[in-house]
Amino acid sequence: MPDLPDPTAADRPDRSDLPGLPEPRPTAVLLNPRDLVIAAAQRLGLSVVVAADPSSPVPVPDGLPCTVLRTPWITDPADLVRRLRALAPAGPASVFGFGEAGAGTAAAVNRELGWPGNPPEALEAFRDKARLRAVVGDRAGVPVAYEVCSDREQARAAAARIGFPCVIKPVAGTGSSGVRLLTTPEEAEAHLAALEFTAQYVVEEFLEGAEYSVEAVSTPAGHRVLAVTEKATTGAPHFVETGHVLPVALDPADEAAVTAVVTATLDAAGLRYGPSHTEVMLTAAGPRLIESHGRPGGDRISDMLGLALGEDVFAQMMLAVFGLPEPARAARRRVAGIRYVTFDRSVPVPPHGTGTALVASLPGVAEVEISVPAGELPPPVAASGDRHGFVVATGDTREELEANLARAVRTLTAA
Repeated sequence: MPDLPDPTAADRPDRSDLPGLPEPRPTAVLLNPRDLVIAAAQRLGLSVVVAADPSSPVPVPDGLPCTVLRTPWITDPADLVRRLRALAPAGPASVFGFGEAGAGTAAAVNRELGWPGNPPEALEAFRDKARLRAVVGDRAGVPVAYEVCSDREQARAAAARIGFPCVIKPVAGTGSSGVRLLTTPEEAEAHLAALEFTAQYVVEEFLEGAEYSVEAVSTPAGHRVLAVTEKATTGAPHFVETGHVLPVALDPADEAAVTAVVTATLDAAGLRYGPSHTEVMLTAAGPRLIESHGRPGGDRISDMLGLALGEDVFAQMMLAVFGLPEPARAARRRVAGIRYVTFDRSVPVPPHGTGTALVASLPGVAEVEISVPAGELPPPVAASGDRHGFVVATGDTREELEANLARAVRTLTAA
């Protein structure tokens, strides 16, 4: 490996609005970060080190104005530990990962190095849906019936005991991958016959009601709910998410009950620092826990928190881990949303440039992306990774937001 460059003063922008930062400045080690994460660390005046694993779905561009470690941290976190020991930051340091793999690796590496951060056990609980349910128990209200299954026979018996309809999904799955509603024994039999059971699955009670996610941020002082997010999905059988809007207002009693479920879940898991994304079903009998994650919500939800409310969950976690005060936030109260687009599956996707540029110029649009390569036929959507593209937009009201999103989606699919 090439010699590592030393962090320089150029990596640590002056922040007169954050007085009292220690010298040498704290070092934030960022695992394959998005540009928003790097920008947050630099705004805070932190020394930045980027750990770049080429196998990560989030690529690290060349030419970053900071130290870059090329390391396979996803499969070999011990290599990252060795590299960071050799780097030996002079001041306080911590590793930050804001994706599913990164959050767990950051916790484990921080413990190995004696650096501050979340306990690895908390991230392990979030990654394992069955383990989280066992840890939470009845602390977050009436527990959802579930069973962990290692083979078809166990899954078949679990579905019969839990009753139909029920849901089967991988214990460690994300992005709706492998999620399936089973409505009858015959449907269950057909679906189970196609599963290879190379990993465990969980069969659980099917919940009916309105589904929301709750975005929160944690510090050692407790958990703060930032927003309740309304979601739309494809429905049965795969429940792939097709859109989100935040913040939405619930009935005060429902909001209090949902907040209680979320804080109890985060307490049970042991999350101490940073953003979380908890999914709940608001049923006729009250909120029920679906699952929770010790990371920001996907689908640009962290971006939407900033656009609508001025909440930067990346900066908030870094400040909390290093024990630094958070500066006053500018008051902002807008509405933000994302809509996933579905193209005609019989027609190859046209070149992206003209359509995306036009949509990006429309009122309220913050981001537009087409995921299917130009010239290819769009795939059927059975998991989040199959979705064809999206638009993120804002509005001063829910009505304005919906109008901006609808206009953008019409324009993108017609281009």
